[in-house]
Amino acid sequence: MANKMIKLILVSFITLFPIQLKAQCEVENNSFRGGEYLEYDLYFKYGLIFTKAGISTMSVADARYKNKSAYRMTLTANSLGAAKAIFLISDTLTSYTTKGIVPLAYLKDAHEGGDYRTERATYDYSTGKVKLRNINKKNEDLRYDTTLVSNDCMYDMLSIVYYARTLNYGNMKKGDEVTVSFLSGRKKVNMTIVYQGVESVLANDKRKYNCIKLSLMINERAFEDKNEAMKVYITEDPNRIPIRIDSKLKVGSTRALLKSYKGQRN
Repeated sequence: MANKMIKLILVSFITLFPIQLKAQCEVENNSFRGGEYLEYDLYFKYGLIFTKAGISTMSVADARYKNKSAYRMTLTANSLGAAKAIFLISDTLTSYTTKGIVPLAYLKDAHEGGDYRTERATYDYSTGKVKLRNINKKNEDLRYDTTLVSNDCMYDMLSIVYYARTLNYGNMKKGDEVTVSFLSGRKKVNMTIVYQGVESVLANDKRKYNCIKLSLMINERAFEDKNEAMKVYITEDPNRIPIRIDSKLKVGSTRALLKSYKGQRN
């Protein structure tokens, strides 16, 4: 009887531990909901000049993942017209998360230049840790199939933007940071979200928005060795809409400026 009781306690502990980890990763989301759709004009930067070259969208849909309620977040970026001849880009990024913004899967299909790259990352919380398997291919050839393990929540290139929208910036001062684990190819690195204050941004709907300015920094080596992966400007209002997103490519960089929006939570 005593042995059965001990086994029961152990099984209960093992069963609950992953649930506790998921609960630690959950955040309160009051900024977006399924049905949100954002459209952007996309600019490429070659040298010192940004040139309008395409369109980008970000959307959130209510979905099912492994038969459970989830969000499906999708980002698309496509070069248009003459820009295709200079640098072709046709990217689709998809993240599945719980309604508490716990990452479940990340998919990337990217046509950039003459290459086609894919990523298929899936999250597993059953061991009491975050176990993330990422399969990466270039032109259909396997580049790597790696598994990362973390004791902390781990985000990808798309879910990190939505996670940043849920943070409480009300009591932050310029330079304050939030650091999380982040998927960077075959590596787990630190992503630091740096609060840079409030700035007015003119969007492509001809309106000015007071925006919270955030720098998303990847810390791969020493603590001081940080590279800015993305700069995001989100509205100061409860919707936290991304108005402008600057990100780096292997060749040059991109800027997305909000053109239209619908389906906001607030």
